[in-house]
Amino acid sequence: MFTGIIKATSKVLRSSPSQGKLQVTIVRPSELGELATGASIACDGICLTVLGFDSASFTVELMRETAQKTTAGQWKTNTMLNLEPALKLGDRLDGHWVQGHIDRTSTLLEKRILSGTTYLRFELDPQDRNLVVPQGSIAVNGVSLTIAELKANSFTVSLISHTLDNTNLGTLSPGNKVNLEYDILGKYCDPTASELLPGRSSWIEC
Repeated sequence: MFTGIIKATSKVLRSSPSQGKLQVTIVRPSELGELATGASIACDGICLTVLGFDSASFTVELMRETAQKTTAGQWKTNTMLNLEPALKLGDRLDGHWVQGHIDRTSTLLEKRILSGTTYLRFELDPQDRNLVVPQGSIAVNGVSLTIAELKANSFTVSLISHTLDNTNLGTLSPGNKVNLEYDILGKYCDPTASELLPGRSSWIEC
């Protein structure tokens, strides 16, 4: 379980296929603190398991289906990722409940600055419209955000300066793909969510 509060950003050192899976080695930032083999870490919102690590890097493994259904299939050397370690029992919940189970990828449609605030508008699959609400929570590349504007085919979020400076969302350009995870509370409340998001449980990495 995660909160969508990014602890660090870091670059991919290498991404290479291995026996039908994808092994990704990432620079280890000091902000992550202690690591352990088998620990969960969210990389651009995807819950992954640490296979090994040293003082300079750590390695995670992705199943073929995860690489196909998230942005991970396009990760390459120097791709910048948002990182968040799993929530510890008793820690503050500053964002919202995030599982690290990606529902869909989405495309950035528009980036604009209005009165000093950056707004990002993303495509929204029409069949997912009932899983999001105005001022509701959504995780974009693992970042806990609030929906500022909601339309039939898109949603918009606004970014504070801290988010721009400490995640990879500020580097996005129209056409870039991101990972989306809808609010788990909304998915449980909607009895049709399992039909709208078929096979979602098979994307789980932890």
